Amino acid sequence: MNTDVEFHIRQNYPWNKLPANVKQSLGNSQREYEKHVLLYSIRNQLRFRNNLVRHVRKDERKYYEELLKYSRDHLMLYPYHLSDIMVKGLRVTPFSYYIGIMEDIMNSEKSYDSLPNFTAADCLRLLGIGRNQYIDLMNQCRSSKKFFRRKSARDLLPAKPVEISVEPWWVAQTGYITEEDIKVCSPAEKKAIDKMIDSGPQLAGTMEYNVVLSLYNRGFIYLDVPISDDSCISVPPLEGFVMNRVQGDYFETLLYKIFVSIDEQTNVAELANVLEIDLGLVKVSLPGSAEVLVFDF
Repeated sequence: MNTDVEFHIRQNYPWNKLPANVKQSLGNSQREYEKHVLLYSIRNQLRFRNNLVRHVRKDERKYYEELLKYSRDHLMLYPYHLSDIMVKGLRVTPFSYYIGIMEDIMNSEKSYDSLPNFTAADCLRLLGIGRNQYIDLMNQCRSSKKFFRRKSARDLLPAKPVEISVEPWWVAQTGYITEEDIKVCSPAEKKAIDKMIDSGPQLAGTMEYNVVLSLYNRGFIYLDVPISDDSCISVPPLEGFVMNRVQGDYFETLLYKIFVSIDEQTNVAELANVLEIDLGLVKVSLPGSAEVLVFDF
């Protein structure tokens, strides 16, 4: 895609405000521009509201479904910055998203190296599946084909996320919860859900720890890591991870820029200023993209 076209899409230029030379590069076709707007928005996992794509795609849900399919097909990082839409609206958690990706590449018998670095790191963090575990799973999948009781890739994949340590200052948000989900909840879990529905998101530290873990593991809630302008970020080493390939998409490039420049003395606002990146974009990129430590002075 032409860099001039990308720039004007990013700046939310409607067709009638485009410079003549940009229109000419698109064959003076508004329809062609709209195709570029949709593709750029999906590739860069842009939010529907407040972006140009809302004038091109009228159905918001369909847009997010297309975005999710593109992201999964291209093995992209889960769109954590859209968690309110993905979890609450489409009921797709990071865990279920990566299970789907892992199932796809196993069924296609692709190598572990096909996963881009950040996606591979997230699969290890959430699923507990790194290079060696993936090779073992593929061997199990292939050997099961030799017998009558064949196991599918999904049968071999974990049923719940790797156990995490929830910090008390993290924020618990309700996901997509149905009446059937409520029926399998304990009284303590129902009480926690009711409080979040009635009073809004809750600090994890104000809830029973085991309740938070149980609801998280079943995808009934998701956890936000709040980051302020003054927060400083530390990225500890990811043990057991072997570098894979570079994807080259927008968010991956952004994350590499951030991680190369990050240090424990520079706060988020200063980092955004140095890198000349939107502060809000830096904030939403960090918590879900890696194991991060956040602290305020």
